[in-house]
Amino acid sequence: MLTNQLRDTANTIVSNGADQWNNDETVTTPVSTISLSVSKEIAISPVFKPYYQTRHADGNLGGPLTDAYLIDQGWLQFFASDALFFPEQQVHSRSKNNILPSLILAGSKDAATGIIRLPLLQALLTVGSQVPIGGSQSIFTYVNLRKATAPTFMQAAPTTKSPGTSSLHFVKGGMRAGKVVGHFIPQVFWNYINSKDISPARWAKDFGDPLTEALSFTVKVNGTFHHMMVQAFEHDGILLDQDARDASGHPLIQLLNTGMDYIHTFGLPAVAIHPQQSIWSQRETDLFVAPGSGRIIAHVGQKFAFKLLGDSRWITGTLWYHVQWTIPEGTNSAWIAAVNVTFVAPGPGPSSASLNMLSPQLGSYLTSIGTNVGVVIYDVTRQHYYDYNSDSQFIVASSMKVPIMFTFFDALEQQGQEPNSEQMNVLTTMIENSDNDSASDLYYNELNGAQSITNYMQKIGVSGLDPATNAWGYSMITPQTMVNLLALLYEGKILTSQDRATAYGLMENIEPDQQVGVGDTAPNGFTVAMKDGWVIGPDNLWAMNSSGIVMSHKETYIISVYTQEQLSLDDGQEIVRHVCSSVASLLA
Repeated sequence: MLTNQLRDTANTIVSNGADQWNNDETVTTPVSTISLSVSKEIAISPVFKPYYQTRHADGNLGGPLTDAYLIDQGWLQFFASDALFFPEQQVHSRSKNNILPSLILAGSKDAATGIIRLPLLQALLTVGSQVPIGGSQSIFTYVNLRKATAPTFMQAAPTTKSPGTSSLHFVKGGMRAGKVVGHFIPQVFWNYINSKDISPARWAKDFGDPLTEALSFTVKVNGTFHHMMVQAFEHDGILLDQDARDASGHPLIQLLNTGMDYIHTFGLPAVAIHPQQSIWSQRETDLFVAPGSGRIIAHVGQKFAFKLLGDSRWITGTLWYHVQWTIPEGTNSAWIAAVNVTFVAPGPGPSSASLNMLSPQLGSYLTSIGTNVGVVIYDVTRQHYYDYNSDSQFIVASSMKVPIMFTFFDALEQQGQEPNSEQMNVLTTMIENSDNDSASDLYYNELNGAQSITNYMQKIGVSGLDPATNAWGYSMITPQTMVNLLALLYEGKILTSQDRATAYGLMENIEPDQQVGVGDTAPNGFTVAMKDGWVIGPDNLWAMNSSGIVMSHKETYIISVYTQEQLSLDDGQEIVRHVCSSVASLLA
């Protein structure tokens, strides 16, 4: 129950703005029961982070309750106390006649960032929110708090000899009958608002003048009555629970939960999105069958493009968008967390995604095999990477002859030389005929074995290949590494133009029995620069792989498929052919 005795006086000239609620009897029943809490899972948006950090807002805003998201007027993010807003007018408007425009006008704008802190307390007082203050069992609401803002309840300024005011701090709020009136701030609240963590810009700016006296009431918490005290200021409100303790053992004092109370009172403002609006992933993230469901459809990296389907959903403070993307077989859809996307088109450069973003059927096929296969596809035409188990290492076998060739060319280039006829014969038999003796000749005699390969890979900035010292065919490589090597060749970023042309000439003329996978599944009219490899592993099971650049005048893609622990060579070749032929039908 409210225990303060408030007295009635008249003819007060107000200077603290409290008269805006004079005789206001509006009452608003909460419209939302959504349960939100500050969570480490919810991040402070990059839009608001500069403001949050420079203002040390963790003390006076608290942690985030929701993701930042677009409303009609711009970006909005709710915190435990208040909300932050950044103006950005939207073309498509959804919500009308809401209280946000007036809050934006009344908000405190930061000159450096343009970010506006919205005065949620004022909104709650204006509409007379019936959300309880101090806990769900409290009967004290914002209606009660608003009544206490009436100018008639301002107190006369104390004289120097006024008894009982030594622990109270008076702040002027107006004049009455030619005398100063205002409100007293108790010492416990005074200490709180003068803390640098709470008021980095000093209390007068961060809190503003008090609008009420400190008001006492009781509330039942877990069967026990707690003695509470609340006081409203221009920008915030403070709540003291004299029967609860903070981490230091002092009575618990905190800002009013105006963020959550606003959401309970008004509901979350409408998300301003529209169907077929373009968005892009801005970090590594998963896509889900349903928002927050835990069932993952696929994984994407940065820059992957989506179209919004127009619907969105809130799950415990996280906003989810329903998105669609185009695949060769049609379209697919999923849900993505809003915090992981951007509405601003990214700069140039390829995107990346799990292979089932390209083809759910092919993704399911690979999943059925498990970790004994790895695939990377670089769709050069559309600038997309697709992968499955791409960073696992596999036995490289004869495809090791590609990095051997590149390293050898580079060694000659450092000496200003081109391969002589004898060296060209060794290169030709190594690549076109997959002759192992020729590869050993270059690896051990012309080069310094594993160290030469390691040095070259470091030079060109490609990791993931561990060359073997004594048996080059048992070196270990990731599918991503092979695609990265071939992409550098295709983009002209390694070797001289003459050596690149020679490399292409060799890899485009592989003998027929060495063209399993990329070669024998390539579409008609396409040129293929490739290399296969297969060998029985140390476990007496087969490792088989195929990699190459598949080119036409309209489409180009680079693919690498590695397998291991296959019972037979045929089993490995069947997997490689299935993957390569599927990709050819999708991208060619």
